[in-house]
Amino acid sequence: MERTKLYKNKIQMVVYTTIFIICLILCIIIGTKDYSKDKEPDNIRFSDLYNRVSTDNIYKFINVSDAYTIINGRSGIILFGFPNNEWTNYYAQIINEVAKEEGIKEISYYDFLSDRSNNNGTYETIVNKLSRYVLFDDLDDKDILAPTLVVVKNGQILGYFDSLSYRKGSITPDGYFSSNVVSELKEELRLAFIEYKK
Repeated sequence: MERTKLYKNKIQMVVYTTIFIICLILCIIIGTKDYSKDKEPDNIRFSDLYNRVSTDNIYKFINVSDAYTIINGRSGIILFGFPNNEWTNYYAQIINEVAKEEGIKEISYYDFLSDRSNNNGTYETIVNKLSRYVLFDDLDDKDILAPTLVVVKNGQILGYFDSLSYRKGSITPDGYFSSNVVSELKEELRLAFIEYKK
């Protein structure tokens, strides 16, 4: 009994195999892409995470590489925080208000919790770059705390604001943010943003 050939010639076999591989790759790419993140703009995503900040905000999500690039020679304003830190929620609202008043078009937001927990090398490089500003604990370990705002222009640190990150005790943000405290914070931020725009 004679065997029937699946392909008439080698060229046909190569063409069909190539088409099959391309289709397989496309299915994998389409199947693994996270479409939910692409649909929602950064300002809406940010407002979903931080309910005190309106959807009319200027926050843009960045990752550790973007943060490193800004701190290592570029210009930008970065808010270091993470969603389950209630102080970041309050501070983000104040930062957004002052930035918009001063004509700042974008504030970068970096959720650094995972990178800090995993001892990410790029994150550790950022901490070392900011070692002049970060706090040291009793064991002489240094780290960035939330919330922290860093204002950078051409790689030069114009402002490092972390005073809210080491509030301890029973005081809550609601109890802490009196009108006087908010006014002082706003003035401090305003001066840094004016310097940044020069």
